[in-house]
Amino acid sequence: MSDNVMVSPDSSAADGHAAELRRKYVAAKGAVADLAGEVGKAAADRLGGIKSHASDWAHDKKEALKEQAARSHVAVVTYVRHNPYKSLAMALAAGLLVGYAIKRRR
Repeated sequence: MSDNVMVSPDSSAADGHAAELRRKYVAAKGAVADLAGEVGKAAADRLGGIKSHASDWAHDKKEALKEQAARSHVAVVTYVRHNPYKSLAMALAAGLLVGYAIKRRR
């Protein structure tokens, strides 16, 4: 067999067209990679902002709950000091109700 390859007159045009398609493919691939990198950076920035906002919100709520708990504690202590017998009677009634509820479930 012979290694003679027939070259058609259109083969150089086809090679040029294929080379142009390869260049466009490489350029498009690079553009997609750049776009994906930019989208990743934008998403990371957005998530960082959301995380920071959520952290600040949670911290503010935690502090507000601490303050409310402190005010409630002071109110309860003050009430018990001013009404010791009434407080004792309410505690006894609550204990009896809880005990009755537990006993009924068994």
